[in-house]
Amino acid sequence: MGEMKLDPMEMLLRLTGDLSGVRTRLAELEGQKLGEALDGLDTKVGQLKETLAAVVEAIRQIQEDPEEEEAADWPGTTPNWMDDLDQEQARILWDWLTEWCQNKLWPFYAQEVWKPCWYKHPRLRIELTSLCANWYWSYMKGAPPTRVSEWHARWWPHVEKVLREELKNCGMPRDDLKKPKHPVPVPVVPTEANPNPPAPPFTEEDFAEPGFLSTVEKDIARRPEPDKEAD
Repeated sequence: MGEMKLDPMEMLLRLTGDLSGVRTRLAELEGQKLGEALDGLDTKVGQLKETLAAVVEAIRQIQEDPEEEEAADWPGTTPNWMDDLDQEQARILWDWLTEWCQNKLWPFYAQEVWKPCWYKHPRLRIELTSLCANWYWSYMKGAPPTRVSEWHARWWPHVEKVLREELKNCGMPRDDLKKPKHPVPVPVVPTEANPNPPAPPFTEEDFAEPGFLSTVEKDIARRPEPDKEAD
C-alpha cells in the first residue's frame, strides 16, 4: 500500500491554522502580562500620590507653623537700643552682643581696628548690633550661601570703616594723639626703686576696658523694671 501524499494546498491550510492559533495564544499571554503590568503601575502611582500628599502637607505645616515665625525675633531681627527696653531685655541684649563680638567678630575679623573702649560709642554699638543680627541671619539653618558672601563682602567692610572712624581719636600709647578722646593707659617705666611697676589698665590686645562691666550695669539700672503684670 503506497504512502499517501499530502496536498501542498492542504499543508498550507494546516500551517496557516496552526500559525493563527499561536498568534491568538500569544495575544492572550501578552494581554495577561500587560494587565499585570498595569495593575503594578496603578499600585505604584497610588503610592506616589500618597507620598506627594504627605510632602505637600509637611510643607504646609512648616509655612503655617507659628513657632517658625517667632524664631526670628531674638536675634532674627535687629534689637533697637533706642527702644524702651526694660532691665531684663537690656541685659539680654548686652550679653548677646558682647558674646558675639568677643568670640566671633573680635578674634577673627576686627582685632586690627578694635579698641577696648568700643562700648562707650553709641553709634558703634548700634552698628555692631546690626552686624551681629545679620551674621546670625546669614548662618541660620537653610540660609543660602549668598547671605554669608554678602556679609563678608558688604556688611563687615561697612562696619570696619565705622570702627576706624569712631575709634580714630581713642588713642593707645603708640598712637601719640594730641587730644585723645579717652585717657591713654601710658605704661610706667621700670626704675631701680620700682622695678616691677603695675601694668596699664588695658592694652590694644584687650577686648574691653576694666570699666566695661560697671558701664553695662549702669545702663541696665537706668532702664525700667520688667512689667510683672505681663507675666
